[in-house]
Amino acid sequence: MAKRSNTSSTLGGLLGLIALVALGYLASKGVLPIPGGSAAAPAAVTPGAPAPAASGPQSAGMPDWLHIYFTDPNTNDPNTVDQNVVPVIQAATQTIDITSFDFNLQSVLNAVLDANKRGVKVRMVLDEKNGNQDMSTADTSSGEDGGGGGGASQGGGSNAVTILTGAGIPVVDGGRSSGLMHNKIIIVDGKTLFMGSWNMSYNDTYRNNNNLLVITDPTLIANYQAKFNELFVDKRFGTHATVGAQTPSLTPGGVPVENYFSPVDHVMDKLVSAVQGAQKTVHYMIFTYTDQPLAQAMIARAKAGLEVEGVIEDRGASQGAFPSIFCAGLPVKLDGNKYTMHHKVIIIDGQTVITGSFNFTKTADQANDDNVLIIHSPAVAALYEGEFQKIYGQGVTQDASKVKCK
Repeated sequence: MAKRSNTSSTLGGLLGLIALVALGYLASKGVLPIPGGSAAAPAAVTPGAPAPAASGPQSAGMPDWLHIYFTDPNTNDPNTVDQNVVPVIQAATQTIDITSFDFNLQSVLNAVLDANKRGVKVRMVLDEKNGNQDMSTADTSSGEDGGGGGGASQGGGSNAVTILTGAGIPVVDGGRSSGLMHNKIIIVDGKTLFMGSWNMSYNDTYRNNNNLLVITDPTLIANYQAKFNELFVDKRFGTHATVGAQTPSLTPGGVPVENYFSPVDHVMDKLVSAVQGAQKTVHYMIFTYTDQPLAQAMIARAKAGLEVEGVIEDRGASQGAFPSIFCAGLPVKLDGNKYTMHHKVIIIDGQTVITGSFNFTKTADQANDDNVLIIHSPAVAALYEGEFQKIYGQGVTQDASKVKCK
């Protein structure tokens, strides 16, 4: 009996060993989680590639050519959106092309100056007449986003343009009395594109609600590169522009995408058409909203039984489309951020997202240099829907006695 007992023990030990080896193999392949760790190690940052998301891994179903980030203002979260930009600039080896309405963020300025010292070709277009490039204070009233600098920076001085040109970096002034050079674009080595509502400024990073898209699709990058070249090389702005999207409709990774540039591509018509085609829901977050045809399209869809809800930045809202929408009985709130809600977003049917630098105004459509992406992706829409629900939840319902209805 003792011999049989030893045989059983030996057999049991052998089976246990085999089981442990098998479990270890499965865990190493990512089939099983490793206790105390994640299922997969994060990918390393490579030159010309977007940095990992500060907020975590890419959401399920997201296109592999796209990453999306949202600012989280009025918190102590150290993972600010510029941490997804600066490493890519630091890894640049050939070219960095930038357009921004406001430009005074220390981290980006210093990364650009360092790249210039390494021999990277840096070119910039700023709206010096309307935007804010003051680095000396953390809160000024000029510029689109409320201004604000990031303290001391390389090169001395308090103005970003002075610092950049002093370092030998060419800066083209896109500012003018009619319309704005309102694009917010970074193209690194022709391989990575940053775009969205985010200016490279202190306030847009730390205080204001914004969204930033990081794109690696070569066709979309080519569209933005052609527009940048018109601004920097040809110096054609606003109503003088002739370059629209070279490829306005494309399907990178199987995801239908539309890309437009104002004023050439008649962007507002595209937004009105998209809203008119909505079947279930229209949700929007917008900094400036004055366009009545778009407002009437939203009101018409609400009357047709759709859920149409939105948040408008309270700065000047009473003079724009807010009264028309509010008086039509649609749920619309003023934003609750004590600084600025700077998004320019529409989410349609939980399937489509419209985003970019384009405010919902006649000026943006007919005079400004602006850009828009329309992305038909439920995964992308889900990310923006989460941001919308947060912003809407923080919004303020206007007292009806303060709204003048016709």
